[in-house]
This record gives sequence, C-alpha cells and structure tokens, in this order.
Amino acid sequence: MLMRNDEGRSLTTIVFDRASLPGLVRQWEALCSRCAEDNVYYAPHYMLPLLETVGAETDVLVVTGWDGDRLTALLPVVKGRMPVPGLIAAGEAWRTGYTFNCLPLLDADRPVEAAGTILEGLSSLGRGEWVLPELNSEGAVCGALQQALDKRNAPYSLEARFERASLGIGQGFEEHMMQRVSSKRRRDLARNRRRLEEIGKLSLRTETAGPGLAAAVQSFLMLEASGWKGERGTALACRPATKAFAERAFGPPGGDGASRVDLLSLDGKPIAAGVIVFSGTTGFTVKGAYDESYSSYGAGLILEQEVIKSFLTERWAKRLDAATNGSHVIDFLWPDKVNVANLVFSLAESGASRRLKTLALKNRLAGDAKGRLKQLLMR
Repeated sequence: MLMRNDEGRSLTTIVFDRASLPGLVRQWEALCSRCAEDNVYYAPHYMLPLLETVGAETDVLVVTGWDGDRLTALLPVVKGRMPVPGLIAAGEAWRTGYTFNCLPLLDADRPVEAAGTILEGLSSLGRGEWVLPELNSEGAVCGALQQALDKRNAPYSLEARFERASLGIGQGFEEHMMQRVSSKRRRDLARNRRRLEEIGKLSLRTETAGPGLAAAVQSFLMLEASGWKGERGTALACRPATKAFAERAFGPPGGDGASRVDLLSLDGKPIAAGVIVFSGTTGFTVKGAYDESYSSYGAGLILEQEVIKSFLTERWAKRLDAATNGSHVIDFLWPDKVNVANLVFSLAESGASRRLKTLALKNRLAGDAKGRLKQLLMR
C-alpha cells in the first residue's frame, strides 16, 4: 500500500502498488459481481495474468475506493512521464495491446461516490491531466465519472470516438437472422457452409472448463500462429510472455465458467476458434482465429454465426461485447453498437482548461503525424 486519503465522506481512497493486488482478489471479485458496468479487462482473472506476463516491467499503481472493508472502486494507472518543456504528458489508465476497455470498476450502489474516490486517488498521484481510453461513453461508469468531475469543477472532454459492436439478449436466433442480417449475407453464409460440408464433416465444440478448455486454448493458439499474425510475429504463441498470458487468462485452472472457447472443426481438425472471457453477466469476445486455408469459405464467420445462435438460444450471458477498435467484418452479425471514446480530464489546480486544450492539440497533431506515416508506408 502506498497512500491513503479520506475525502471526509464515508468512502476512502487507497492507492496500492502492484505487489498488493493478490491480497485483494476476494474483495476484487466481489466488486466485479456488482459493478455498474462489467469490464473483464480489469477483472482479476484477466488483469493479473496480463500484468504478470506482458506487463511485468510496467510501473502500475492501482487506485481503489473503500467503504470499510468493501471494495467500491478500482482502476490501474500509470503516471505520465516527465514532459518535454512546454508540453504536457498525461497519466493514463493502464492498458496493453490486449486491453480494449479502460472503464474503472465502480460499485453499482454508489457509482458517483466511487468515481469520486478514483479522482481523489489520481489527484494524489498527479494534479495534472489523465486519460481513460476506450470507455463506453454513454454508459453508467462514464456518466458517474463526468458527474464526479463536475463536482470538482474539473474540465473534461470525450475524444477519439468510434462505435464498437455489441449484442444483447432479445430476439431468438431465427428472428435475429431474418430481421437484422441482410438476405445476401444469409445466402453467403449458407453457401459457404454447404461448400465446407462438401469437403468434410463440420462440427462445433465448446469448452468451458478443465482439460478440455486448456486443450481448446492450445488449438486457438496454433490457429492464430498459423496465419499472418504468426508470420509477423504478433500471434500470442510467438512470445513466451503472451503465450503464458493466454494460457492463464483464457483457460485458467480452477476458473470454470470464467471463459469459453468455441471450435469449428472440419473432419475433426479445428479450422476456426473464438475465445470469450466473462465478467459479471457480460461475455467479451477477446480473440478469434481461423485457418487461412479456408478463408474463402468464411470459416470464421460461420463460427461467429454458431456462437450467436448459442448465445441467443441458451442465454449464457446477458450481453456480448466485441473487442474491436471500430468497424469490423463481424459487424453485420452484431447489429447493436456501443459508443466508445477516450475520457480526457485535468485535475490541475490552476489553468486546467488551458492545459486540457494544449493536451488535445498535442494528441491531434500526434494522430495526424501517425496517419501521414501510415499513408507513406502504404505507398
């Protein structure tokens, strides 16, 4: 534990270092079960393996809120680096390339007060600018953070907006396909399925626990490594740290029901795999892969259709959340959308609005430069 601040209210702020996290798992899991919004990326069964492998060298601090011994808020952060003179460096919610949502975990019973403890902890770490990337901008948590910022008269903005695919329980599968997927898309899926069935026997297998789940995770890792990600060295199996993360987060020993892997096989050989990790009542589709020998058959989309059918029929979650950064090939099967944005705010004691505008300009110029570089590389 690094520091403790009492706001003069019933909730208390405590900032922990990363070494303290294993001792918080019981309270942490309880908070995940009653969050204002689910976020698997900051749930212990996903975040701890990620922190201990991919993020092993990162200086992460964890801001928490408490009501006695009841955990009411949690957000991992990294402080901003020393800025170049004249520029502003913001602290950020901790994330890696495998973190697609930086929503703090807030107790649903007291979300605004819990958000206030997060802001108090961030202020104690640095009275400057902070960025919480990829929040559900119209959700309960982002709303609670904005209310807490308003109470402090702290300026903020929502930047880098995009839409992410989502799917909730509602219609049955047949109604979903008929009413929300175009007839052309339905014909394409049916035709590709028939083409695959002419080659061999198609089968679907779902694993959610034990050795079967561990074996299914290995099948996913091999499929991903066999394609373009493997060639580029970005597949999870290409590095010991990312492979260890996947094995622990996707198929944790004793973590029955925390995740599922769906495998589409042709004559017993997996040709597509999808990984879903759960937090609360939400399933997050964190990874997918397919055998690129069958890319012209749409094997990945056929598997996606089967997962949606299972979800809408068996209702093993209330909502599915896609780990996408904008438009994606699966969007036509996932017609619901979540608005996503970065929440940027200043906790500076003076000149906060001016500093926030300076940071926004810096980020915009950096984004423009990155876009130009990408265009040059594509020529």
